[in-house]
Amino acid sequence: MDVLIRTIERLTGSVGILASFAIVPLTLATCYEVFARYAMNAPTVWAYEIGYILTGSHFLLAMAYALAKGAHIRIDIFSGKFSLRTRAIIDLLAYAVVLPLMIWLSTSLFSHLATGYLRHERSGQSAMNLPVWPFRVVFFVAFTLLALQLFVEVARDWQAAGKLRPRAEWAKECSGRKADVQYLRKTNYDDVPMKPQRVYQCMNN
Repeated sequence: MDVLIRTIERLTGSVGILASFAIVPLTLATCYEVFARYAMNAPTVWAYEIGYILTGSHFLLAMAYALAKGAHIRIDIFSGKFSLRTRAIIDLLAYAVVLPLMIWLSTSLFSHLATGYLRHERSGQSAMNLPVWPFRVVFFVAFTLLALQLFVEVARDWQAAGKLRPRAEWAKECSGRKADVQYLRKTNYDDVPMKPQRVYQCMNN
């Protein structure tokens, strides 16, 4: 299982990093379009369509990578008060609901991709009128990777839900460490000048 998890994360990480480079041609295409439109009065027929394809690809292909890094938006107003085990259980339940939906969506996107390819569908978004199937490949790959990463998160949270200690037990152990003299930092030295760490102590004596 650990080998499978590492393989999936390596795959999602590689695709996510590759997707980040889409910002480079997107920036170049946008800058050229602005220059051509306002400086040369000769707008392009391709900049708009290339722009939205690159923007969509950039975000879609990074979804699984963002999930792996915990970069998706969370509302921690309640979950921040829960123990690590409780949060793992909540995440596990949420991912277990979303995972089947992502699998269904991925299979549907593959059918959508095949239909566009067989019918030679085109976008109709600009005079360039690109074929739609390459962009649908991006959709299919992005949601398939997201489904795989959700599987990884389910596996990890399943392990965490059973292995993480309750927060109260962990906090009690930390308090015990603070009371242990070997973990205390000495601040009083009789034979050396005053150190910065003693300033607060001396101000409050």
